[in-house]
Amino acid sequence: MVIRVNVAEVVDNLVKDHDVILSSLKVLYKVINTDRPDPNDVKLLIEFFDAFIDKCHHAKEEFILFPTLNLRLFPFEGSPVYVMVSEHGIARYLIRMSSELLRAWVEGGDEGAGQALINYLRLLADHLTQHIKKENDVLFPSSLALDYVVSSKSVNGIEREADHEGWVMRINELIRKYGIQ
Repeated sequence: MVIRVNVAEVVDNLVKDHDVILSSLKVLYKVINTDRPDPNDVKLLIEFFDAFIDKCHHAKEEFILFPTLNLRLFPFEGSPVYVMVSEHGIARYLIRMSSELLRAWVEGGDEGAGQALINYLRLLADHLTQHIKKENDVLFPSSLALDYVVSSKSVNGIEREADHEGWVMRINELIRKYGIQ
């Protein structure tokens, strides 16, 4: 089935996701800058990065917005979409490394893994911050040259599959816990 998706609506949805992600990064910085980060909160944040950012937000970009941008606005190679997809891969790797380091720290008692985890989470936060800026400032505005895109998936379908609202609620709990404004 082919679904027509309004570009302005999907961009608005993605920008709202960016706001949630940026708030989660404020929580992350607060958590990792304590003397002894709460492993449960670190675990929840890593799970959020995997489920909300990658399986939901990136899925909406990669299944809905990016394919039509490639076909109607830019060739893939060397384009803004190429850069964004490459950076999604970097984020996936940093999330995966963080998950493995968390396991070594919590389950294995490896304090060196705990310090490496903090370093990887800082890399991830810095990476996501600059990535969001590129999308908000360059890719999304240029995508508004199109009225609609076509996709095999809908925004609502992807969000339902990834438990979008559940993850927003979990992050909001951490935002309250750590007093983030």
